[in-house]
Amino acid sequence: MGFIDRIKKMLGSDEIPEELTPLYRGARSEREALILLKESRRRDESRRRRAMQDLEVLDQMEEELLEEGKSETGENRRLLLARRIKEIRQKIGELNNRIENIYNKRIKVFNEHINSLETILELESEPLPDRKSMEDLAIKARERLEDLEKATELAEGMKHDQEEPAPDDEEAEILREMEARADVEITKHEIEKEEDEPKERETKVKEEPEKEKPEKKTEKKVKQKDKEKPEILFEE
Repeated sequence: MGFIDRIKKMLGSDEIPEELTPLYRGARSEREALILLKESRRRDESRRRRAMQDLEVLDQMEEELLEEGKSETGENRRLLLARRIKEIRQKIGELNNRIENIYNKRIKVFNEHINSLETILELESEPLPDRKSMEDLAIKARERLEDLEKATELAEGMKHDQEEPAPDDEEAEILREMEARADVEITKHEIEKEEDEPKERETKVKEEPEKEKPEKKTEKKVKQKDKEKPEILFEE
């Protein structure tokens, strides 16, 4: 009985997932298979973390471009921004797809097989390999993963080449999104302006009586001076 068949029997499974088959074939024992699986899981978890960090950067770039497009008046510049945003959203979609359908899926399979093998090894009490064997297995796991990833990237590249380019409707939708943001900004500015107008009128009303007061005082002083002016009784 081959090792793959033995693993199937041990795990009570009729089939081994395609991404795990090369790892099991490269192992000489259940302990070696466990080391290969753990190394593969560690690598996928590391790549998933990097993909999630890239998502945060792309989200920030998209927000900045939308804000720039909101205040941009040139049609050519706005269309250029819309195309850039479309590219960013396509990359975000690809990353989300990779995280959900590749990394998360494989990590889940790795966890299931690792837990099963750990349970089996605990029951059988198989001794641990020496340090040199573990290092060799880790190197072998990385090499096999690189071969699998190259094959996956090649298949995905062929798939993308066959796909038709995204329609311009998406760019138009992004432009409408920019316009909506600009409309919200204009409406907000108009509301603030309307709220400030009553305050300006109140300020003017308060200032007008203050201007009249000095005029009354001056008029009163002029009348008083006229009274003090000596009356001319004779003219020469």
